[in-house]
Amino acid sequence: MTLAAAIAIAASLALTPLAKKLAWKFHAVSHPDGHRRLHSRPTPLWGGGSVYLALLLGINVAYFLVVDRGYGPPLPAALALSAGMLCVLGCYDDLFEVSARWKLFWQIVSTLPIVLAGGYVDQLIFFGYPVTLGWLGVAFTIGWLVLGINAINLLDGMDGLASVIGIAISAAIAVIAAYQGDPAVMMLALALAGALIGFLVYNLPPARIYLGDCGSMIIGVTLALLVLRVSLVGVSSTANFTMAVALIFVPLLDTTLAIVRRTLNGNRLMAADHGHIHHRLLDRGFSIWAVLGLLGTLCLATGAVAWMVAGFGYELLAWIILGTMTILLVNRQLIGHVEWNLAGRRFRQIVLRLFARHLPEKSPAETPEVISLVESSNKLSAGQTDAQTEDSKVAA
Repeated sequence: MTLAAAIAIAASLALTPLAKKLAWKFHAVSHPDGHRRLHSRPTPLWGGGSVYLALLLGINVAYFLVVDRGYGPPLPAALALSAGMLCVLGCYDDLFEVSARWKLFWQIVSTLPIVLAGGYVDQLIFFGYPVTLGWLGVAFTIGWLVLGINAINLLDGMDGLASVIGIAISAAIAVIAAYQGDPAVMMLALALAGALIGFLVYNLPPARIYLGDCGSMIIGVTLALLVLRVSLVGVSSTANFTMAVALIFVPLLDTTLAIVRRTLNGNRLMAADHGHIHHRLLDRGFSIWAVLGLLGTLCLATGAVAWMVAGFGYELLAWIILGTMTILLVNRQLIGHVEWNLAGRRFRQIVLRLFARHLPEKSPAETPEVISLVESSNKLSAGQTDAQTEDSKVAA
């Protein structure tokens, strides 16, 4: 069962130096800018190419050794094709910077092989109740895969981070798949983990090569697909929604916070900023190694929550644990506190303006009340602007 992982590790170890040479040759290099790119020296990209080829070898091993639960032969080939399209897109983007709209368009196109191969869900289970999607299941699956692609891409902003998170989630998927008696999913997850372990040797801080967009998107689409497959109930196309969310909770949380933050700041959703989970932890004084350890541990912990759902069906307890974990992190000002403060300020500002608007036009106490409310509203607006300045630090 571990042969797929072993082959992937060996292939990644051997191919990553070659990817490094190609990146230097074609000038696919990330240069430090002192803002978002905080590394100390120019670092080659395209490490995702070696991860893709190593994963491809692992997928082939999984296909030849285990053909089960719809994984052979269409779905492994579809995953390889989708990941290959993303690899090409990412390598091109690393060189020429594709616009956000075109990038999203090609991400959607890249998921079509998986959907056409039957890798979509048509029903979700939520607290034991089925939610039938029908043909909307195709749209849901495409949206889920694109969300996974971008969630990992957003987190790929620090040496080793995307690799560590990918390994942790893959390990959780492999354990659950083994518990469920699903060797196909288990071997695919081990193949991804192996490819990332081999690459991590070169990607640990200080990184000698980066994944680039090609690598982060490949990790994202593979994890998103495996999460859906391991969440299936029986042999149907019905996925347990709670289990799927728990497995990829940390990337989903970071993406949700990014959407909230950029919306409240009035920025484009696709605009890059300096407010992701790893940025917050670094700003709080955590070392790079501490951030890697903390976020990797969080992914393993949420994986354990997913296993609890798979093994015992404790969905309510799972949501309580995930919610409590989020509240504790926000309360300790490790993540999410800036977004929470922004939302609170915006809510109070709206309430004050509505209250001021509905005060009687003529009243003995009109002038001081209105002036007080308007001044409070203006202060909140100014405070929000300060929070934007502190929070966003947007780099287009």
